[in-house]
Amino acid sequence: MKNESSISISMEQQKLISNATRIKIIHLLKHEELTAMEVANRLEKSVGSVHYHIQLLYKGGILELVKEKKKGGILEKYYRSKATRFVLEEKDSETSSSLSTNLTLNQEEKQQFLLELEQLFVRWESQLSQDENRQEYKVSCSFEEVKGS
Repeated sequence: MKNESSISISMEQQKLISNATRIKIIHLLKHEELTAMEVANRLEKSVGSVHYHIQLLYKGGILELVKEKKKGGILEKYYRSKATRFVLEEKDSETSSSLSTNLTLNQEEKQQFLLELEQLFVRWESQLSQDENRQEYKVSCSFEEVKGS
């Protein structure tokens, strides 16, 4: 279930990206290369917090360092995301695949997300094709609040 903007990741990397702030950083850095300070300004978060998250993602192989610039007496480091979608490495990727993410949503956004997800299920459930190459798959989604985030 990989596409050009997805990469296979390990269970350790999956744990690393299971954080809404890190997911926002990953998406910001997919479209342009930025420093930790620039990311912090866009997310309206502290530079220290964003730098911490960027370092974890970089060391975990999710981000890449694309360039360094000397500015004043400071070395600015610019990062870019390797992907925005991640597929957990599995033994049998032909019959099984997994997708997950962490989102920050208000109640209204959560309801809209669930409605769109239900509409997607209905669209695919109503497919009537008799293609003999079709296989039956169980698709499940869980939606739970992350405590302490």
